[in-house]
Amino acid sequence: MPPAEPSFRDAPGVKVCGLTDPGEARDCLAAGVDWLGLNFHPPSPRSIPIDRAREIVAALDRDPSDVAVGLFVDRPPAEVAAACRAVGLSRVQLHGDEPPEDLVHLSEFFLIRAFRLRDAASIRAMATYLDRAERLGRPPDAVLIDAWSPGAFGGTGAMIDPSILADLPPLPRLMLAGGLTPENVAARSRVARPWMVDLASGVESSPGRKAPDKVRALIRALREPS
Repeated sequence: MPPAEPSFRDAPGVKVCGLTDPGEARDCLAAGVDWLGLNFHPPSPRSIPIDRAREIVAALDRDPSDVAVGLFVDRPPAEVAAACRAVGLSRVQLHGDEPPEDLVHLSEFFLIRAFRLRDAASIRAMATYLDRAERLGRPPDAVLIDAWSPGAFGGTGAMIDPSILADLPPLPRLMLAGGLTPENVAARSRVARPWMVDLASGVESSPGRKAPDKVRALIRALREPS
């Protein structure tokens, strides 16, 4: 059984993705970030090997199963599961074109399924996918929406068109990504009303390197009265 999802009462939860440095991972948690994303997609500039992921989680004062998420793109379910077990992760994010059938083989994990949206047709395709997953008995535990960008699977800084956010169907445990920054996250969260927000480039000094001042500004933007 996957772990129970956390409850965020007064503001969306915060996931910062693409950690590559143990110290920056600790800084994120100290600032108030809820989840840390570890990228295992080699073409990404934020990708890390298993050994580096182990170094990062070993440096934390929290159980990695509580705070870390493994991100994968189009890898076989058995490979995903083995990598997560090796690092001690209980949460998986699938960010590619994985079919609904893959979800069935990852039932031991809290599963985030990402969708890259660019128009009404992509929203309909997402709905069809989720319906198929439901009929297979393994819907995702959370749904992440990101901006579509040619040749990339996220982390580009591209923003989801506001009209797409307005047309979204109700989604349980919605995670909002796509061009979020400390400057725009509060306003875009008011439109989409996400369960959690997910940032990478919006809190970086360079790909994979998190800027502590930007992370703190993000937390203030979401959790301090305006």
